Amino acid sequence: MRESLIFLRENFHWLHYVLVEYKLLYLDLWSIVHLWSGGLLFALLSALNCKRRWKWLFIIVVGFEILEATFFIGVLKLFMPEKIPDVFMDIILGMAGGYWIFLMFEKSKINEKSKQHILILITTAVIAFFWTGFYSYQLNIHSEPAVSLNGTVVLFWWFTGYLLLLIFRKLQTKFNNGFYSMLAISVLFYVFLIPFYFLISEVLNIREISHEHNVVIGSLISLNSSLINFYLIFPILLVSVYSWFSHLSRKMTLTITTYDKKSSLHFNYSASCSTRFDSLR
Repeated sequence: MRESLIFLRENFHWLHYVLVEYKLLYLDLWSIVHLWSGGLLFALLSALNCKRRWKWLFIIVVGFEILEATFFIGVLKLFMPEKIPDVFMDIILGMAGGYWIFLMFEKSKINEKSKQHILILITTAVIAFFWTGFYSYQLNIHSEPAVSLNGTVVLFWWFTGYLLLLIFRKLQTKFNNGFYSMLAISVLFYVFLIPFYFLISEVLNIREISHEHNVVIGSLISLNSSLINFYLIFPILLVSVYSWFSHLSRKMTLTITTYDKKSSLHFNYSASCSTRFDSLR
């Protein structure tokens, strides 16, 4: 148990990196997580056709902050103690995440193509953010130690994932087969990964120096087990997360559409009854 807590504490430490701290404004990398979490919770509540979803979103967000302060921080010492402005900002950002999803997928009435494009951006951003943060990339091109989240690497994985999912979408639309489309982008990723890695590390001499690279491939490329595992699952992870987000989006849209139809029928029925009543008078 103790070893597990130490492992979690060490691996979540990077999220405490402060982005902005000015008077009552406090933002760290956890703030991004709270924003995304609020959006995901709102989408889930909407997809489950939960009544009073804003109320429940607020209850869950506030409840988590209380649980975090009393149990995760107070008892387990899992996270660093939070400042009061940080707690309020977490709640505000959680609700803002819900409103963000509400605006994009419900209020704006965007078409399906644009919706899928947004889902691709969200999927790749989430994976790039967490992988880069948890792995703690540090490149030799930085004169000083990198911050807890290397922005250059985040952008690289975000862009790579974005391209792969765009190709996946086109293949899936054309051939109507998700498995073979995923297999195709996996092969494409692996084919381009090795020469690209060689170009970056051997030709441009840009290397990742925060971890030991004890696995040599073809006497040219040095990796480690963490990188190899991530490279192997990256295309599958992309497609899996994107597919789940797409399913959640469709479920949310279906629920909203059904609710709108019921509301419209109820309104028409009420109007019809009112007309009949007036005619009887």
